[in-house]
Amino acid sequence: MKKRFDWLVLVLCLSVPLSLHAQSDSLHTVLNNALKENVTMDVVNGYKQLGRFYEANLNYDSAFYYYGLEGEYIKDQYDGVAYDTLIGKVYMDFGYVYLYQENSEMAGKYLDSAELVYKRAESIGNVTRVLNNRGMMLNDMNEFSLAVEYLLEALDYANNNDEVSNKSSVLNSVYINIGNSYIGLEDWENAVKYTKLAAKYRSPVQINNGHVHINLSSAYLNSDSLDLALKEARIAGAIYDSATFVYGKIGALNNIGQVYLKKKEYSTANEYFEEVIRLSNEFQYPLGFIEAWVNRSEIFGVNGEYDKGIAEMLKAEELCNQYNDKLYLRAVKENLAELYKQKGDYKNALLAYEQFKMLNDSLKNVEKTKSVNNLLIKYETAEKDLEIQTQKTTIASRNTQVTLLVSSLGLILLGGTLFYNRNKAKQKQQMQAAIIEEKERGLEAVVQATEEERKRISKDLHDGIGQQLNALKLGLSSVEKKVDGDLKSELSHITSQFTKSADEVRQISHQMMPRALMDDGLVKAVEDLLRNTFQYTEITYDFEHHKMEDRLNERIEISMYRILQELLSNIIKHSEATKVNVQLIRLKDKLSLLVEDNGKGFGNANSNGHGQMNIRNRLDMIKGTVNYEPSAESGVVAVITVPL
Repeated sequence: MKKRFDWLVLVLCLSVPLSLHAQSDSLHTVLNNALKENVTMDVVNGYKQLGRFYEANLNYDSAFYYYGLEGEYIKDQYDGVAYDTLIGKVYMDFGYVYLYQENSEMAGKYLDSAELVYKRAESIGNVTRVLNNRGMMLNDMNEFSLAVEYLLEALDYANNNDEVSNKSSVLNSVYINIGNSYIGLEDWENAVKYTKLAAKYRSPVQINNGHVHINLSSAYLNSDSLDLALKEARIAGAIYDSATFVYGKIGALNNIGQVYLKKKEYSTANEYFEEVIRLSNEFQYPLGFIEAWVNRSEIFGVNGEYDKGIAEMLKAEELCNQYNDKLYLRAVKENLAELYKQKGDYKNALLAYEQFKMLNDSLKNVEKTKSVNNLLIKYETAEKDLEIQTQKTTIASRNTQVTLLVSSLGLILLGGTLFYNRNKAKQKQQMQAAIIEEKERGLEAVVQATEEERKRISKDLHDGIGQQLNALKLGLSSVEKKVDGDLKSELSHITSQFTKSADEVRQISHQMMPRALMDDGLVKAVEDLLRNTFQYTEITYDFEHHKMEDRLNERIEISMYRILQELLSNIIKHSEATKVNVQLIRLKDKLSLLVEDNGKGFGNANSNGHGQMNIRNRLDMIKGTVNYEPSAESGVVAVITVPL
């Protein structure tokens, strides 16, 4: 079995302090202080740290929510290069969370957005890091061939630009990741070559230096250079020990066990695998169990303990399915086939072998390795080709006749100017389109994350605190019936307070995400919103709807509901209206929302207030438009139109 590093991502999830609530409260306090003092970078960092905290605790909805708030704040406070630099980091964070959710498509889109804004800002160091991180993420997804493409591009940026800060650390990381790609492709020669290059650039982070040696150990192990594999695994183990990185130590012990397994020193090998199992159990590390069980399967076969080996393989299979790890699942199926065959259970042996073959065919592709090697040859010869081409160009330039150059200069300048202007305009148009697309994608994620968090909080309030308050109220009412006198009066007062609290919780839950909107659709939700908004005011209202029998896309329903909330809020705050008319009309491929009041108006669509900005942002997300016109009754008519 080869050693892989899927466990690095898992480590981030496991190395979180136990006092989670205390840490969360502390981070919220830091953020609130920054908001009060209006220190912009502290606010940005406050949102980011909360996002990272929830990401590490696998609470991805909350992570999206705080990263979204960070992005929204950056959009309000920054522009130019500073905006690009900060928003790029937000996009990278979104990408990581989507990766952890196994949504590689969205993860890729956000890393593309990060790459775009960093290139626009000419932030070479950050472009290099995005490409390196993209390669690392693709390795985690077992997309090793594609990973090499990104990593070689990162290597090109790092080697050919002096603007990359901490270049030694960056090169160390890129070479480690390229080595990982070749380990995944089972190209041990290149795995050793690139991992050795990583060793030339020592990292200030000791754990990274440990990764160099454990990767070398894995490559040597699979190319049967057992003494070198043992040496590198022991060096890695010592580094991980000094850095108190227990997950790395588990990996090193596993590799040492595999060396002794290949040497057929089964008793010694099993001692190391037992230690791996002990540490994995102590630190609740699933991947450690899988590797130890898979690796020592051969020992059970040699000792004739087939049932024990099969039992461990079935446990390993369960964990592989739980963590969706097909590489280890392939090894599990191969081991099961061998154990069943040795036991004489040929039916199950054949079944396991067929499953192994299917996994093997889907994972191992020789053409991928060939294409990556071709890419590698291109990269390694690029500098030589560039040098040769430069020399040829210089010679050709010297041999060019001066008279021909002078006579052609006018035509060249004219044609060149036209070509330059046309090309520049085209590039500008493409860049503007890319910027618009990137902003829309970022905005959509912010809004989506916010709505998901609202849904979650609303549900928690309604199903949790709200139900508990109602239960307590019923309990108090029951007790109240059994007593009399002053105590009965006091209990009656307490019950009344519980009723008010339950009503307030229900109202807050409704504001966060109306149940009517989720359950019954936009029309019912609008009816509830109008009633709840105006029931304690002097404002009267009419609501008409046409062809709204069918439900709409959830994103459109939520966006239209939130836009109406903003418009009604503006009417109450600014218009001094006494009457409001709302119409919701569906015509073929369009949805129109008309909101009219008879007040003095609240300004125009060019207002830079937060309410108007929220309306424009939501309309951008669903490709809608807003138009404000004077009302026949002296107020304002807002017409929202959205394509369906």
